[in-house]
Amino acid sequence: MKLNSRLKKGFTLIELLVVIAIIAILIALLLPAVQQAREAARRSTCKNNLKQLGLAFHNYHDTHNCFPFAWFVDSSNPTNPKAGVYGIMLLPNLDQANLYNQWNSSYPAFNELAAIPAVAQNLTVIATPLPVFMCPSAPEATKHDYDLATAGFPLTYTAARSDYCPALGVRGNYSTIAYTGHPAASSRSGMLNNVPGDTITRMRDILDGSSNTILLGERVGGTNIYSGTTKNSALSSAYGPTNGGGWGDLLNGEHWYQGSLRDGTDGGGGGPCAINCTNGRSAGFLSFHVGGAHFLLGDGSVRFISANIGAYTLASLTTRAGGETLGEF
Repeated sequence: MKLNSRLKKGFTLIELLVVIAIIAILIALLLPAVQQAREAARRSTCKNNLKQLGLAFHNYHDTHNCFPFAWFVDSSNPTNPKAGVYGIMLLPNLDQANLYNQWNSSYPAFNELAAIPAVAQNLTVIATPLPVFMCPSAPEATKHDYDLATAGFPLTYTAARSDYCPALGVRGNYSTIAYTGHPAASSRSGMLNNVPGDTITRMRDILDGSSNTILLGERVGGTNIYSGTTKNSALSSAYGPTNGGGWGDLLNGEHWYQGSLRDGTDGGGGGPCAINCTNGRSAGFLSFHVGGAHFLLGDGSVRFISANIGAYTLASLTTRAGGETLGEF
């Protein structure tokens, strides 16, 4: 007698668990590769942003025979304190002529004067997000609110973010560390001047060579102060509102850096770290890229500079007429 029976086919519990385990292992192996690919794309975009800004600077120089000033404040008339920054001046060369035409250079951009139509218009201009100023690796809002009260100015404004700022010069403890044992630089100032009353900078004034002089570097975060890539709430509360970080924000143009300690704290006048320790204004540069940050040089090229670069080399790259001798960096 032959018995016919139907056997049900399917996975046993053990087989199912094995399949799930294999899938989990594959995901664990693939996820870092996917994340690295995404970060590589973000880094490429960030580098391209700086290249576009470099072209804008050179086109500005071709038109005006000089580079724009970094920032200025004219407080001679307290009821109408004019203020501006290089980001405004570059707009026509960034395909933002319409936005530039909305800017009224006879007025500042402070909330306290917003009843004046021209000021209200200027406030709208500087609060307009522009992708060319934003590194996609930076986890920040597109706008930040600033309050200059602790800096001695009862003024507030909202600025769209910029993750790039000029290197105006080197000072404080970082300068001391950099030049100890080396000839002191005859000039410790960078490519851009900080007020229009200063001597304007032309290409011919970059005596150290445009390929050896930093124009802009990454400094992300806005009003949020970081120690490395971790927000430091205590420092953000104390210094964030005056930190500066908007493309149309005058404080973004003021960056004579003095370094910091490795944990991002001030160190009483700076310290040995100027890349990826903190984004505090007058401290150093900060990116969310592993190992260093992007920098735009005076010749329009963009270099990724290691966070471990020597202080003398970085200081020498900052000065435009220091007379230092540089090797590879």
